[in-house]
Amino acid sequence: MSSLGELVRQRGPFASVYLDASHDTEDAAKAMELRWRGVREELAKQGADDATLDAMQEAVLAPVPGKSGRALVAAHGRLLLDRVLPRPPAVETVRWSDLPHLLPLATWMEPAVPHVVVLVDRAGADLHGYDGRGERTGDVHDEVHGDEHPLHKVPGGGWSHRRLQKAVEETTKRNAALVAAEVDRLVTGLDARLLVLGGEVQARADVREELSPRCRDVLIEVEGATLAEGADDAAFDHAVQSLVTQYQFDLDNDVVEEFTAEAGRPDGRAVQGLAPVVEALREAKVAALLVSDPALGDRTVWSGDDPAQLALREKDLLGLGVEHVGEHRADEALGTAAAATGAQVVVTDVAELREGVGALLRY
Repeated sequence: MSSLGELVRQRGPFASVYLDASHDTEDAAKAMELRWRGVREELAKQGADDATLDAMQEAVLAPVPGKSGRALVAAHGRLLLDRVLPRPPAVETVRWSDLPHLLPLATWMEPAVPHVVVLVDRAGADLHGYDGRGERTGDVHDEVHGDEHPLHKVPGGGWSHRRLQKAVEETTKRNAALVAAEVDRLVTGLDARLLVLGGEVQARADVREELSPRCRDVLIEVEGATLAEGADDAAFDHAVQSLVTQYQFDLDNDVVEEFTAEAGRPDGRAVQGLAPVVEALREAKVAALLVSDPALGDRTVWSGDDPAQLALREKDLLGLGVEHVGEHRADEALGTAAAATGAQVVVTDVAELREGVGALLRY
């Protein structure tokens, strides 16, 4: 959510839409047009202006292959957010309001764990780096080409054979060192949490031996992947995505477990219930916002021009010297405050979470 800090400081009102954007059938384009027509009519009924609706329409009608969802936020004729979701949302959301509705992103967005993916053989490697937004950019993709001759050991005996064996080993070792150096650069530059290594078994072993301790600490190897022509890239991509998803799932679980442990201590770094969570967000003390109740939006809170200016009562903000205040849905106000203050957001099924919301504090 911290990557949305600039968005939440834009001036509203905002159109927030989460819808099925699947394009996996012959009539998908027509179905999308009909779906968007209904969404547009609903937004217009809620008060959205034509310029904002036109900006969203241009994005919505651009097809995304396969089965997917789409999250869009726009205001004043500008598209502020357009994210493809890994699956269609269970419930379509169409909202025109003073604040953007961002909490669903914590449920539906693909995990954005900085990671590096490497496929190796004895001649070099193909490398891809993914940043903290889950995006692969040009400066984090590379290929490493090492020496190609000699690379293959041949059967035989005698001194010439031994010299050839030694030359092959030296070539592969040099190539592995080149690959490892580039991997180290990418992992360090992205502050990667995962390094996924696939390719030939011996080439992986050679590269692994050359990696720095920092890289080995985050290394996971994938069997069966290869740079050979005709290889099943989709299977490797799926394996990588599963590893990244599991990593993010484990991180979220760690947050919930830490919250539970802190909540059990008299002076622990955990609060729950709307009032203490709102206060902690206002003071920028929240490391992670935990939400379990989808009906949180039935409650309202007050906020100022700065999305982090939050309180349960109007007079509380006025007493703090905040001049312009407004009453907003809690599911919108808490999400924008979390984004504005760099707090992690975890949607959890912790049933005993008081009023459906809690916070793990920074201190």
